[in-house]
Amino acid sequence: MKQLVLGLALAVMPVAQANDLAIITFDRAGRLTFQEVPAALSYRVEWTTNLSSPAWSSEPPGLFAIVPLGAGSQTVTVGVAQASCFYRVVATVTNRPPEALASTFDLDSEAWRIVSYPFRSHSPSPATQTLPHDSSFGNPAGSVRVGDVYAETGIAAPAAYLGSKAGFYGGELVYDIYLRYTDAVTYPAVVLNGGSMSLYYDAPSPPVNAWQRRVVPLTEAGWKVCGTGADATESEFKNVLGSLVGLYIYTEWHTGADDTNVDNITLTPP
Repeated sequence: MKQLVLGLALAVMPVAQANDLAIITFDRAGRLTFQEVPAALSYRVEWTTNLSSPAWSSEPPGLFAIVPLGAGSQTVTVGVAQASCFYRVVATVTNRPPEALASTFDLDSEAWRIVSYPFRSHSPSPATQTLPHDSSFGNPAGSVRVGDVYAETGIAAPAAYLGSKAGFYGGELVYDIYLRYTDAVTYPAVVLNGGSMSLYYDAPSPPVNAWQRRVVPLTEAGWKVCGTGADATESEFKNVLGSLVGLYIYTEWHTGADDTNVDNITLTPP
């Protein structure tokens, strides 16, 4: 394990730090919002009145042993000692990479849901509904199956796939898909929703009546910004991946009837 100093703020003075610093805002009421980091075991808020001295303390008005939320950022309240008091956030992190996530749908839909798919657009919180489980069909048997439910239809990942997934940068999203209808054109196969921005990954249509394994890179290459179509930058991709509120896989590849199965979804780190 190691410790990582994540940011610095002057008490009672609002701040807006760069995205690579932990402290996002710090207001006069002592509400401090900081960006979480991958593999954090705990955080603490330390304070000092002298930056030239190594005497940082997590005693009040600091905070000790803050539990990670895994949601991209969190807000805590500290006691503001005086105007010349400085604060910083420190994380205790593990050196282990994040564990891969997998959904094989052997028994049920594993909390995945049907989603009103944001087709190359940004929708902060699209509508969802229950996703049927198909116990008799899959790769092997056991998968999820969805028809033409919304104007654009896809499936949405459960909570385990969301939050801060910055540690998966450079990894892959892999899944098997089976189409029964297609327009045979390129559509946005995957959308990552970062709350304030979404990114999409265009891909050619899968074939019909055959399972196809799709591998989508978790780097900015090939990803575009929803709403503008601009190529995603490294910073934009990492920001979205670090604060995921939605991960959607497209299932509606046909203008008209749709009938699609998805199986063996994995999210793997590099």
